[in-house]
Amino acid sequence: MQKMQFWALLLFLLIGQKGWAQDFDDYRCLSASGEVPKRFLLNSAQKYELGLAQLDPGLSNKDRKTQAKFQQQTIYTIDDLLRSGKVLFGTPINDYVNKVGNRLLEHTPELKGKVDFFVIRSSAVNAFATATGVVCVNMGLLAQLENEAQLAFVLSHELMHVQKQHSLSQYEKDLAILHESKQRSLLKKADFNSALLESNSYSRELEFEADKGGLDIFLKTQYNTAALKSAFSLLNYAYLLYDTTAFDLQYFNEGSCQLDPSIFLPEDSLNAISAWVDDSENTDTLKSTHPSTLRRWEVVEGTISGKTTGDQFFIEPKAEFERIRKIARFELASYYLHNFRFEDAIYVVQLLRKEEPNSRYLREVEVQALHASSRFSMYGASSFMNSDYRRQLKTYSKIEGGQQQLYFMSSNLRAVELASLALYKAWKLHKDYPEDKYFENYYRDAIYVLQQHIPSFDKLPEAMSAAEIKAYLAKAPAAQEYPIVKVTKDSLPKALQDVKLKTLFNSYRKSYGYSDLNKGYNIARYILSDLLIDETFKSDYEQVEDYHQQLMQKDSIDQAQAEARKANKKAKEPGLGIDSVLYVNPYLLVVNTHPHLWKETNSSLDFKRRDKVLAKFYKEVYRAAKKEGLHVQTLDNRNVEELDAERYAEVATIKDWLRFRVNLDSRHHPIFNQREVDRICKKYGSPYIVTGGYIQQGYDRKINRPIQIAVAAGAASIITGAILTKVGMSKEEGNDYFGSSSALLITGVVAIVAAGYVNADLKFGIFSEQLYFSSIFNTTNSTYETIGFSNKIGIPKLGSLPRRIKNQIRKDIKRIKKQD
Repeated sequence: MQKMQFWALLLFLLIGQKGWAQDFDDYRCLSASGEVPKRFLLNSAQKYELGLAQLDPGLSNKDRKTQAKFQQQTIYTIDDLLRSGKVLFGTPINDYVNKVGNRLLEHTPELKGKVDFFVIRSSAVNAFATATGVVCVNMGLLAQLENEAQLAFVLSHELMHVQKQHSLSQYEKDLAILHESKQRSLLKKADFNSALLESNSYSRELEFEADKGGLDIFLKTQYNTAALKSAFSLLNYAYLLYDTTAFDLQYFNEGSCQLDPSIFLPEDSLNAISAWVDDSENTDTLKSTHPSTLRRWEVVEGTISGKTTGDQFFIEPKAEFERIRKIARFELASYYLHNFRFEDAIYVVQLLRKEEPNSRYLREVEVQALHASSRFSMYGASSFMNSDYRRQLKTYSKIEGGQQQLYFMSSNLRAVELASLALYKAWKLHKDYPEDKYFENYYRDAIYVLQQHIPSFDKLPEAMSAAEIKAYLAKAPAAQEYPIVKVTKDSLPKALQDVKLKTLFNSYRKSYGYSDLNKGYNIARYILSDLLIDETFKSDYEQVEDYHQQLMQKDSIDQAQAEARKANKKAKEPGLGIDSVLYVNPYLLVVNTHPHLWKETNSSLDFKRRDKVLAKFYKEVYRAAKKEGLHVQTLDNRNVEELDAERYAEVATIKDWLRFRVNLDSRHHPIFNQREVDRICKKYGSPYIVTGGYIQQGYDRKINRPIQIAVAAGAASIITGAILTKVGMSKEEGNDYFGSSSALLITGVVAIVAAGYVNADLKFGIFSEQLYFSSIFNTTNSTYETIGFSNKIGIPKLGSLPRRIKNQIRKDIKRIKKQD
């Protein structure tokens, strides 16, 4: 066995690393590569049809309908995940997980060819499986693993979920509980909590079953069961980051950037890591679907007692495992940043820089996280809460682990102090890599943020020498005080007290919101000393001030024009004068509603019709673009005929950029993945991205026919009654007509009212709801504009593209191309 391990390690070092080489100094986040898995190359409708074909022909009609509904929900959920861009394939991490997973499949031959393993961009420390054979491992789990045997057990557990079809069992159980709950409600004995308790109890039973079956698979391998206790412990502490060592309070210190210990929590005030206990009695059983991890381990421990097991913690080379884990940890730094968990991102960066101190990637993530924290603290101040609001939240008090210090620091620092720290680090990165325009953008925007507190260079404090900084730090108070003057409505000129708060903040904070840095204790007093003696910093500061004043003036003009157009509804929207755009993954949904005369209306997703609508949507876009002379390219990972790994990754990158942009308060905030988006836009020859969506909801015509007939008959009765009434009024024997007309009118009204009463949301059974929207984004300056919106009720056939929507698409294309 040792010889085999030696040759495997040698082979990995000589061959494996060449294909998997990853430069951690200049790390680039993983993206899907290689051949696209088969599960991506079938659309949802095709998967649904295949799923139906595999149902047991001996099922009763009721069970067949239940499983068909389950198939539909599962396929949509998994396809939504697969198309999200969060799923990785063809990466070194995927290769490693596949090796471990395929080794386990050798002991479960009935699952061979039915299971695919994927890696998900998620910090969650777990894995999950679906009845359709998709097993997903989260990046957060891979980052925390201590050995390969732990991964093998987790995968064994998930394989048992697939083999036992636990997700289907849970679905059927939930339906039965729901049905029983409705029956109880008729008898006035409804209890939602008891239904939820029953469902969660069944879910916990399935977890124990998956542990037992997964252990059977695990025991057939050479893996050591000594890894199992730590595997359950790892799951118990899933809420922690992958390391809990104390944060180095000297980490940020360099040059004049010296953080005093008073801005951190005293060591005896830090939260201790919670003990691993059986918390079954204290767990909220209304929320928990999993049993206590300690209880699960005790059951497993009892099962393996006295059994002969394997002795291996690693079957693949240990060096390969450690490299994969390191990649996962590098990925987490970016994940935390992109999900606005800035303190977690900085903590992980600090841990990783112990191994890779010169990593350009890690330094960039650190600057982005600090700058974003500084930016958001400025937004908080615009609500006239200043830094006090962040301190009052006391988020840090709920945190366990080394990152608690960072949560305390970010809430404890004044906004101007945080801005100074972020600027120092951005300046240092820019100095080290002056040719990188993205680093320069962060540096200049960090200056802008500081200018919201210190408007001109002349107002900055004088530079301090190293000796002066040391003496200043020696006078630091034991605890920080915050004598910052608050901007309030009453503190402003009377004429301005009714102005919108945002406008008021942008215009008058400079006059009313500053503290004197020369008074009291403030790290912003000295932290910028290195910058103040830099020959170029003064001109940089003044240039940024002029640049942002121009931007603000332009923004105010654009806003004024937009408000003028809104006030004058007859005014035409100006043309944008764009020659080429990239259409990216518009959101499309077709919902088929099935009304019943005496039951609740239920809805289902219609995959076939959605795919038809998608094809018709793009057909109309291309037709309109050709007519207007607009060059249109599309990036859509639902278009399986054009899908490859590169396009799949590009869609994910752009969707992230769009999410960041619409969630940021200012378009001047640099976007984290701007570098990757610029590369994609350069490839396709346009910085303009168009996206949006179309949602169509309608009613099943066959089931709805009785309602339609009732409405039509009622309308005919009303019309006939009205005609007879008019005729009767013109004739002497009108009384004979009035009796008949009144009966017809009453009958018609009753028929229509009854039809509406049977199910009020039917809208008389002939209408469909439609929502269409589209926006265009300029990735060079982060501006965007809604170019089309329609929220109408119409009468289109489900799966069609109504004339109204076609006209709106044509209008949007015309406006994009039109030059005013």
